[in-house]
Formats: sequence, structure tokens, C-alpha cells
Amino acid sequence: MGLILWIDTNTFATGLLEKVFKDQGFSFYCLENVDDFSYLVEDLKPSVLVLDYKTYKNGVNRFNEQYQGSELLKKTPFIIIDGLQENLGIGNIIGHLKRPFDPFEVPQQIKKMLTPH
Repeated sequence: MGLILWIDTNTFATGLLEKVFKDQGFSFYCLENVDDFSYLVEDLKPSVLVLDYKTYKNGVNRFNEQYQGSELLKKTPFIIIDGLQENLGIGNIIGHLKRPFDPFEVPQQIKKMLTPH
């Protein structure tokens, strides 16, 4: 599994997740908002983008601008946290995480979502 790009305003939880991922040997990069993330997708080419629903909603217009302007972003797999309730207009959602989750199990859950069946 390559780089996980995690976007979530909950910096406390994200900090713990970052430690867990790195302790388990996974590459992990986090952002607090969607204001300016598409260049990171272009530069870092993450294996998956994990996006918190509330963080998405806080910057939905900016997210949509970047999403529509990037072919690579449209091809990048997404996992949405707590966002089952509506269609986000994201074409490549491969899974969902529901809070509360055990941060020590999340790396393996994501790895399983990325593994073809």
C-alpha cells in the first residue's frame, strides 16, 4: 500500500492515526482542510485519499473546483469517513469508515479496501 492522504479537521485523532500508520510501516500524510490539496495529489500520487465528511462539507465548493480540475484526482480512490448519507459527486469511492473507529485497526481496514477481491 502506498501513501495515504488523510483530510480531517480533527487534528487530535489524525495525529494518533499518523503515528499508528507510520509505526505499522505505512506512508501517511494529513491535511486539516480541502482548501488547497489537489497539488499534493498531483505531487505525491497517493494510493488512497481518506476524506472526512464534515471536512468535505466545510469546503465543498473548493473541493469540487479542485476535483473537477484534476483527472488524477478523479482516478484516485476515496474512502469517506461518516459520509454515507448523500452522493458527494466523487466517482471512485471504494469504502467508508464510521466513527468511532479503533485507530489501531484502520490501517488494515484500508489495506483490505484497496485489495481487489
